[in-house]
Amino acid sequence: MESKNLIYIYGVNPVEEAFKIKDAIKEVYISKDRVKKLSKIVALAEHYSIPIKIVDASFIDRTVKGVHQGVFAKVKIKKTISLDEALEIPKEKKEPAFFLILDLIEDPQNFGAILRVADAAGVHAVIYQERRSAGIVPSVWKSSAGAAWHVKLVEINNIKYAIKQLKEEGIRVIGAEASGVNVLWESDFKQPIALVVGSEGKGIRQTVLSHCDEKVKIPMKGKINSLNVSAATSILLFEVLRQRSLFSE
Repeated sequence: MESKNLIYIYGVNPVEEAFKIKDAIKEVYISKDRVKKLSKIVALAEHYSIPIKIVDASFIDRTVKGVHQGVFAKVKIKKTISLDEALEIPKEKKEPAFFLILDLIEDPQNFGAILRVADAAGVHAVIYQERRSAGIVPSVWKSSAGAAWHVKLVEINNIKYAIKQLKEEGIRVIGAEASGVNVLWESDFKQPIALVVGSEGKGIRQTVLSHCDEKVKIPMKGKINSLNVSAATSILLFEVLRQRSLFSE
């Protein structure tokens, strides 16, 4: 199903969001027992003159490795942007930089959930390393509920080089780590920042953490002393949004 220029995405929200991107969808497949329930997608496909194939549910089950809700689509591969292009975004929006760096997030469910939060919080771009990261695979589209279409993505070879460039642009790099000195709300998120979050099991690599200007932690009072990375990222990003909202009033 995947080719050099096309991949498939599945699930109602990711497919519906794809219609908002010009020329993204090339073909839609719908299970014959779900046509009536998916009438909105059928109408959108007809409106944009996108071919629809009504197929047996078993065909979709064989094609899609996930909860597909009776629909998947062939779409063009989402283009990433360069770090230089990303750096222009806050300038164009006249906002202090707000970047998110993912240090080897390998679980597609977490990767997608983080993209969903990044979109909601207004992150200018999400930066991740090509090797040992989930990347934009079909299950990421599903777990992001389609937000992957709307978030600017920067895929790089080496996170440390990206951090160096960000710092040269006057952007403070802040690592989220349990060993952090400051509680997150004690840090100034109103200034230009790039937040770094680490992998599910090991957190931020020490080689990356050593390049951070500051380390912050999320205080916890429960018996379990860690959060899922997507949950922790949600708390961090919305603290940025909170501080900046107060500052702008």
